[in-house]
Amino acid sequence: MWLTKLLRSFVYALEGLKYTVVTQRNMRFHFLSALCVLLLCLYLPMSKVEVLVLFVTIVLVLSAELFNTAIEAVADMVTKEYHPLAKVAKDVAAGAVLITAGFAVIVGISVFYPYLDSLFRLALSQSTVPANISLAVIVVLDFFLTLLIKGWLQRKEHQAWEPSMIASIASCVSVLLIAVIGNLLITLLVLVLLTMLIGTRLRYQSSRKPIVAGVILGLLVAVVGVQLL
Repeated sequence: MWLTKLLRSFVYALEGLKYTVVTQRNMRFHFLSALCVLLLCLYLPMSKVEVLVLFVTIVLVLSAELFNTAIEAVADMVTKEYHPLAKVAKDVAAGAVLITAGFAVIVGISVFYPYLDSLFRLALSQSTVPANISLAVIVVLDFFLTLLIKGWLQRKEHQAWEPSMIASIASCVSVLLIAVIGNLLITLLVLVLLTMLIGTRLRYQSSRKPIVAGVILGLLVAVVGVQLL
């Protein structure tokens, strides 16, 4: 009898995990991030303590998201209408997830940075780009190429795919900065700024196609330009 109850408890727990993964986008992101972290643990020569710290951090983040989902479900069950206390419950639960995720980012950077920095320096040791006027030429080239493509797509009546000028130049400049500086910490900061910019554009623009096209175009121009220097 006790074995049956134990098996049922496992089944119920798995159903809860399945429900959270299926219905919550953030949980899917957390699972994908955890998978990437575990793959890095297999690849990098990490110590036992570092791996255990990462495991504990992953469990904390997933648990916080599970509690957040449970609180949201209870609040929705109690009332389907707007209620200040239901909002407080959901906001506080989301705040707990945010704090836990921020803690996970800090732990991840602290653990992985020495290993990734060594790999990053090794990868760019022979490909650092000198800072000269050629970089400005690449940016100007990206500007005119984006403008030409926008005009060509407009004539072809494909305005939905016109690349965003801001996204294109921002992506191009970001890649050039990374190639010139060759520092992992600066690279992460540049990528954070680029992500914030692109995220803002996606939030306030109805169509995502111009943003995506602009980012891809800027990246291609910068990569090709760096290879030709």
